Amino acid sequence: MKKIIMFTLIFTFICSFIFAKKRQMSDKTQVTVTFLVMMDKNANSKISDAIKEQDGILESKIDTNKQEVVITFDGAKNTVSNLQKMFKDAGYTANALEVGCFGSPEGCLNATHPIPNSMP
Repeated sequence: MKKIIMFTLIFTFICSFIFAKKRQMSDKTQVTVTFLVMMDKNANSKISDAIKEQDGILESKIDTNKQEVVITFDGAKNTVSNLQKMFKDAGYTANALEVGCFGSPEGCLNATHPIPNSMP
């Protein structure tokens, strides 16, 4: 009887540890945000350097022709407003589109709503 009780307790402990670890790994929230940024000729290097200093950045793409910066980051390590501050500190104004920024702890704070082209 003691062996069964000990086995059950050990098994329960191991299972709870595995499930807790699995849940911790799934808490990582990937957030992708498109920022509209008025860029000059130095923007690519300035913004790229500023992004490298940020925590939790998983991927970034700077398109100077479209005046867009797309950033994918870990929502547990960074926020949309923090990235907007990063642009401001680099000397640029950035507006976050609401597309894809759900999952950030603050949501789509200060995001603009893209308006589809309704012209015929």
